[in-house]
Amino acid sequence: MSQPAAPGPKRHTIGPGIVMMRQGERGDRAWLIDSGELEVVLTGPDGGTRRLGTVGKGAVVGEMALIDDGERSATVRSLTEVTCVEVTRDAFRSLLKRSPPLASYLLQSLIAAIRRDYGLPPAERVGNPVDFRSTNSFQKVVDRRMIREGHVFFSPNEPLSAAYLIQSGRVALRPGRGTLGGDIATLGPGSLFGEIYLLTGRRPDVTAVAVGGGICEVIDRRSFEDAVSAMPPILKSLARIYIAQLTKAKAG
Repeated sequence: MSQPAAPGPKRHTIGPGIVMMRQGERGDRAWLIDSGELEVVLTGPDGGTRRLGTVGKGAVVGEMALIDDGERSATVRSLTEVTCVEVTRDAFRSLLKRSPPLASYLLQSLIAAIRRDYGLPPAERVGNPVDFRSTNSFQKVVDRRMIREGHVFFSPNEPLSAAYLIQSGRVALRPGRGTLGGDIATLGPGSLFGEIYLLTGRRPDVTAVAVGGGICEVIDRRSFEDAVSAMPPILKSLARIYIAQLTKAKAG
């Protein structure tokens, strides 16, 4: 006796003026837009709102909260009638599981950078630090290094050839040359840093310094490019969109 076919993706038709998701809420699904137009609105810490833009056919909305398990980063409202396909949290998690471990880290790190650009706190990283090194020494993906307290990973305007994943210890990001002002952020195990500059081609505008001894993985540009190439198509597209968004935000 044959088993019943698994249900297909849920399709929805949504009228104009409907809020599909609201900033600050927990997310349990995303939507792939087939047709129509939506606006994306951000509420700042001061309570003021600004329109981030509009999206339409081919866009994915609501996925950031599924990838990093954070809150909705903006409010999305339909401007016209919208047809879309619902994508559940489990479906997104399945896509992430089919990707290299570095891919999941990269997506969450890119989303954290976007949340910071919006003036929102990044979500805590999902999962634990992972050893990305190959079991074959001649096929190492990354290099693992012991880091002493006070070690400077990079300073403003220095070109980067690698990014870093903290396995143990802590790293502070400090404004400018790191001599004045407080820390912008303190990163712990499981955190990536430097990858935004590496992937966008921007020069650093902060100093990254170890505030305690520990271990870091050194990850080169090729490893990131390989991780993106190995992602399922929808995640690959999202990674490129996030990188382009961060590049445009800093250029503006």
